[in-house]
Amino acid sequence: MKTSKKILFIYKNQTLSKVFEENLYKEGYDLEILFKEQFKQFRLTFLQKIINIICRVFFKVNNYPIKADEDNFKNFCKKSLKNLPQKKFDYCLIIRGDLIPEFVINHARSISNKMVDFQLDGLSVSSKILDYQKYFDRIFVFDPEDVKKYPEAALHFLPNCYFGEPDFSIPSEIDLLYIGQYLDERNVQLKNLHQYLEEHQLSYTSHTSLYRGRCFEPLHPKVLQHKTSTSYEGNLDFVKKSKIIIDFKRKEHNGLSLRFFEAMQYGKKIITDNVSVKNYEFYHPNNIFVTDFVHLDGILEFIQKPYHPLPETLIEQYGFKNWIKVILGKSTNNKK
Repeated sequence: MKTSKKILFIYKNQTLSKVFEENLYKEGYDLEILFKEQFKQFRLTFLQKIINIICRVFFKVNNYPIKADEDNFKNFCKKSLKNLPQKKFDYCLIIRGDLIPEFVINHARSISNKMVDFQLDGLSVSSKILDYQKYFDRIFVFDPEDVKKYPEAALHFLPNCYFGEPDFSIPSEIDLLYIGQYLDERNVQLKNLHQYLEEHQLSYTSHTSLYRGRCFEPLHPKVLQHKTSTSYEGNLDFVKKSKIIIDFKRKEHNGLSLRFFEAMQYGKKIITDNVSVKNYEFYHPNNIFVTDFVHLDGILEFIQKPYHPLPETLIEQYGFKNWIKVILGKSTNNKK
């Protein structure tokens, strides 16, 4: 149903941005997207490569590519602002505002009645958003520890969500799933898990893959390597046909990744090293196994246990439909 509320939406990650945009349209909002054009990934020109060598060799300056990339994105932002319609918005919703130049946020503030930001990474890697606090009516963080860590900032806790509708009818073809970026510790954790299951002669199917240009450590035979990342839609297709999803927590924060909410959406189980999930009301030991991926006692029993169905009303609380209501102040957040 169409709503009269006008939203200006800003998110640098154009891949995941499409998912937010589709769901905002579905909820009937009058949406204006700042970054309509595709942002071209920055590559140094031949002249810039020469400048970079001169900076490194003669001036011991190693951040020229980073600075050039920032300037490239600022130029893209200026072009996007020029193409923005001259009208007033009820809301401006920004995801990861710390990645957006201040002049963009300042302009958005001038044409929006309310400004809201959502940080889907911990503030240990995105604390710059606190420098922009004066522009926002509310800043939401997905890690409740950040609310405690920065009490003077008056931050609001809100976890991630799932997109679309719950569906428990899709049969599982894969027992274990993990798709993610290569990190040495993740490689070791996947090795430990596969070796443990094999040593205990468990028969299982898996799709565990890491993406990186090259790996310096050997992978377990069941772990695939990809040079390019899987799209969000492609990853979700694997989630739908999997029985158990593997989740690795980032060291920088304790917030829950999208995997938890996608698992809830499709009735899938999770193996994770994020202990904080035990504090959430949807946690059930039949559905979520918490481990350090070193001590794996109990995981065989967990794999054999059936999924414990969650109340429909609880699942709905973590859908995008409710998430956006909380973001825009139309509903209160009583999660966790």
